[in-house]
Amino acid sequence: MPAAYFENEHFQDLRLMEETISGKTFVDCDFVGCTFERCQIERCVFTECRFTGCQINEPKCAYSQVKFLSLENCSLSGINWGLLLPTGGFGDPLDKLAACRLKYCFFTEMDLRRFDFTGSELTGCMFAACNLTEGNFQGCGLEDTEFLRCNLTGGDFRGATGYKVDVPSCTLKAARFALPEAANLLYSLGIRLE
Repeated sequence: MPAAYFENEHFQDLRLMEETISGKTFVDCDFVGCTFERCQIERCVFTECRFTGCQINEPKCAYSQVKFLSLENCSLSGINWGLLLPTGGFGDPLDKLAACRLKYCFFTEMDLRRFDFTGSELTGCMFAACNLTEGNFQGCGLEDTEFLRCNLTGGDFRGATGYKVDVPSCTLKAARFALPEAANLLYSLGIRLE
């Protein structure tokens, strides 16, 4: 990819393994069936791009940002989304996440109000100091996914499984949970059910 600016481009079955992607801007581009494996992504911007059926594993990101990404049926591993926040705070990093599998991803100090995670699986992920007000995690597999110092006001966790919420540090007003999984909320308070 020698060009530095891509707009309305379509990338199909692109395979990049341990490569460096530097100084590139992608606007309104489609990535379909692409694989990015342990790539170094430096000074890149992805704006309103769509990823469908892609695998993105352990990217090393430096001075890069994403805005309004749409991810569908993707497998994402080892991504620190907090490092990809748009500069100046303008624009949300994620616009849509549908039927995706996330593993060991980190969400730090992100504004994800009313974000819909429905139908996705998040394994071993961490949400720290995020605003997840009215977030929808209904029916999500959240195996070993932790929530620390997050605002979960009005969040919907009905049917979600495997989550670990640090109750003392999170705001949970009007959040919805379902039994038996909701009993796990007592764990962070040191309460054991028998």
